[in-house]
Amino acid sequence: MRNAATLAIQGEKLPSELSAALEGCEVGAVYAVHVRKLSTEDAAEFLEIRAKVREGIADLEAGNVYEEDEAFAILEAKFGKI
Repeated sequence: MRNAATLAIQGEKLPSELSAALEGCEVGAVYAVHVRKLSTEDAAEFLEIRAKVREGIADLEAGNVYEEDEAFAILEAKFGKI
């Protein structure tokens, strides 16, 4: 069994997750999609990062953000002034 492959897929036939990653597809365009098997460690790291990104996006959408001055104050308190 192969561990990787590259396919040419019409934009309209891309899975929704791939289309979303491209922020939409150009009508009539053909995309090269490379897939490969991930190691258990790489897969776990990828899923962890994806979950953190989704959590951050949800926070942004919910308005759970710091103003610039507040964010810098928090960083300075934690790491000191630069």
